[in-house]
Amino acid sequence: SCNPAMMQIAAKLGNVRFAQYQSLFGFGAKTGIDLPGEEMGITKSEDMIETDVATNSFGQGVNVNMVQMAAAFSSLINGGNYYQPHVVKRIEKPSGEVVKTFDATLVKQTVTSSTSQYLKRYLKSTVDAGLAMKAGVTGYSIGGKTGTAQKIPRSAGTYIVSFCGFAPVENPQVLVYVVIDEIQRDSQTNTGLAVEIAKKVLEGSLKELN
Repeated sequence: SCNPAMMQIAAKLGNVRFAQYQSLFGFGAKTGIDLPGEEMGITKSEDMIETDVATNSFGQGVNVNMVQMAAAFSSLINGGNYYQPHVVKRIEKPSGEVVKTFDATLVKQTVTSSTSQYLKRYLKSTVDAGLAMKAGVTGYSIGGKTGTAQKIPRSAGTYIVSFCGFAPVENPQVLVYVVIDEIQRDSQTNTGLAVEIAKKVLEGSLKELN
């Protein structure tokens, strides 16, 4: 979460490649999920100026919906595979007979398998010894990333905090993305509550999945 480092990385990429990566991860385009009213979000195109590249590198000036973020994040932790997101997995009759199933549809590759392994290791360290230690669940390996986004107007000092967590790290089965708009607890930049909520959902989900 080092903004200067992100700006340096984006500067080396340049505006064209930076915009290409945004597109690769599905930002600025509808995912096509089976829900009405999906928004595309807001991203800058390849003609963005240096200031845009710098601020967009750490997320300022970029808007994505939660489905876009969850789908992109999932590809980072599953070996680089970006799948078509769905709400419904299957339709069953009251008797339990399966009427229709919605199989996973691979859309594209976002990162290599080796890059995915590196990222999972880093994301695990965020929970093991970083800002998201409260997301740890006894008996499971958990990974994740906190997020802090300043709202417009900047002068208002209002923020959105979030946490995207997953488990188990070795073979992810569950991803939980929690977003809190203008948290009413301590500082508005405190991501702790988002982490705590995600932990409860992860804990319950993992027990349910046995």
